[in-house]
Amino acid sequence: SLLKCCLKVGGIMNIPIGLSEVTSQWLEAVLQTTDKFHNVEIESVTCANIGEGTGIFGEIGLLTISYTNDTDLPASMVVKLPCSEPENLAVAQALGIYAREVSFYRSVGESATLRIPECFYSQLDDDGKFVLLIEDLSVDFYVGDQVVGATHEQVKCAIDALGEFHAQWWESSDLESLSWLPVPNDPAYMATVPQIYRAGLPVLSQEWADRVLPESIEVARLLEPRFEEIMEMFAEKPHTFAHADTRLDNLFFSRDNSAEVAFIDFQLCLKGKGINDLAYIIGNSVPREIAAANWESYIKQWITCLSTHGIEYRLEDAIRDYQQAVLYYTVGAMSLIASFDTGNERGAAMAEAYVTRIFNHVVDTKARVILE
Repeated sequence: SLLKCCLKVGGIMNIPIGLSEVTSQWLEAVLQTTDKFHNVEIESVTCANIGEGTGIFGEIGLLTISYTNDTDLPASMVVKLPCSEPENLAVAQALGIYAREVSFYRSVGESATLRIPECFYSQLDDDGKFVLLIEDLSVDFYVGDQVVGATHEQVKCAIDALGEFHAQWWESSDLESLSWLPVPNDPAYMATVPQIYRAGLPVLSQEWADRVLPESIEVARLLEPRFEEIMEMFAEKPHTFAHADTRLDNLFFSRDNSAEVAFIDFQLCLKGKGINDLAYIIGNSVPREIAAANWESYIKQWITCLSTHGIEYRLEDAIRDYQQAVLYYTVGAMSLIASFDTGNERGAAMAEAYVTRIFNHVVDTKARVILE
């Protein structure tokens, strides 16, 4: 039809520029290109922004869909688009994170042991723009809240799920076939990440001294000239498939009180050490009193999970790798306080939680030993 032609450029469906362009006409046209939705007729769609304060690298909308024809198709789904903030977008494009997430859903998602949203449609343009239409997990799950922080039970459930996923990919030859999946010391990371860290250090020292422990700032200064060295440590083997963004806003927990955990947001996934995923969730998404008391027991739980799959990982090695990861993930705090637009009040609260928790965790885990 003429309408569908107007939605295409060179035979490729236009990607909406912002959530306001996700119309019923566009949605019907793209879904009709898929097997599952090829006969779909959409009467109306509404789009609510659910990414404010949580989506640093993307715009996220919840679509509520009314169909013209009788159907058992989902009444809601989630749309994901590039972010609009220029600084965030520049980093996203430099690191190729949009292509990475599309590639994950296309080549890894269906075989993953992790519970992830079903992907209904994906598109990636040559200029790096993308769109994903994925399952609305909120039907059966509730999302974690990074500002509040994870409970002890939530962390344990997440670690079990991650342990199974890490075991599935542990030192696997299949990892090498994923050419789109970078290592943490990929040249693009080495050229970008240290600059983010160093840009944040003056802000940390001058504006956060009343919220961050003096020892944390001291360690941050010690780390500054050696950040590339930490990145190389962070990238060492053993390699598995690392989610690499296991903050609580990316985890969904079952509404029926089961232990099942679902994961979203694979824009930052890497070939890396699995324990890095533990350091990330414990270091920035767990209240200090819980993290400080339990981080070693969480590592032991993860090691036990690996051992059921015949994988051996010595506790002393795991603790050292964990400490390295805690130091590395301070760069996330630096990015939030210096580089990125956090969006709104909730984004600011999330940044506050992340920054204070990760720098407290540097002290509580004695991570400075890595620098001595």
